[in-house]
Amino acid sequence: MSEESTSFEQAFHHSAERHERVWIFMALVMLALLTVCAMFYVVYDYGVVVKGAGSIRDPDSVMDTPAFRDGQLVQTGPDSYAVHVVGHIWQWTPGVIHVKQGSEVTFYVTSSDVLHGFEVQGTTINLTAVPGAVGKVTYTFSHAGTYHVICNEYCGIEHHSMIGSIVVDPKDAS
Repeated sequence: MSEESTSFEQAFHHSAERHERVWIFMALVMLALLTVCAMFYVVYDYGVVVKGAGSIRDPDSVMDTPAFRDGQLVQTGPDSYAVHVVGHIWQWTPGVIHVKQGSEVTFYVTSSDVLHGFEVQGTTINLTAVPGAVGKVTYTFSHAGTYHVICNEYCGIEHHSMIGSIVVDPKDAS
């Protein structure tokens, strides 16, 4: 091999290595940006973080608060309701909630003992019930039927049986 061809090959490989390093760097930067954007989207859009509506100083006194102790559905407008839900081992209070189709329901969710996940199947409702914190989410039930409330955070040995219901009655039913 001549010295001229060896010099050309070394220059070619040096240039190729530089370009490869640039592309690898750009790919890593794009991957990092994609990861950060995906995490932001999940946390912000899906409400993974508890949307705070207040706090309770002593988580053991959750049931001393009248709204959470009674666990009733309260009508706040013509087609709007509020309900205070408490997750405690291994049940939701109230266990069954009845609303009319088209109703907008604001849920105030907390826990009296450990972390619970408040997920209403078939909807976008999904928040974490944290002892001492009150999460808030509003949803309009446009379809009649039964929606199951499940705990999607492992909370103990009977976690699988922690199920509640939201019964959405058709508009024309009285």
